Amino acid sequence: MPVATPQTPLDFGTLTAEEITTAILGYLHAHGFTAWAQPNRGEYDPNTGKWRPHPNSRRGIPDILGYRRADARFLGVEVKAGTDRPRPEQTQFLNELKAAGGLAFIAYDYAGFVQSFERRGLHMGPTTATATVPPASLTTTYDEPAPYTPSRLLPRPDNVSGK
Repeated sequence: MPVATPQTPLDFGTLTAEEITTAILGYLHAHGFTAWAQPNRGEYDPNTGKWRPHPNSRRGIPDILGYRRADARFLGVEVKAGTDRPRPEQTQFLNELKAAGGLAFIAYDYAGFVQSFERRGLHMGPTTATATVPPASLTTTYDEPAPYTPSRLLPRPDNVSGK
């Protein structure tokens, strides 16, 4: 009779953050999530030669955002590779997400993410205790649109020439 031996974890070698992100996105899509890589790098300023935060973004947004299609539960995954560690604003965002009932992860590698995901039972989908029942139909309201007049049709003040 063969002797049972523990399964050796898959060795993906040393993956970059981009490779880990791609692998996690594939896993999430296969397990009922809609997820995307959030472009949160900021903008490069050629005058200073430095990156600056995007003016319309919040600091600390995770690398992967998404939701579980079955119950719309929000998900955030911060991906770190090598010696990279989460910044305080990234940890703060994930803590806020978790406190609001969302799913928060920090993934240092693909295998560790999968283990954490499956340890929480998320690969099996929502249970009846955690799933929310979607409404049979969406209730919509109709608000009268605000009047809009293009600025080129507005009267000009007397002191401005209309060239």
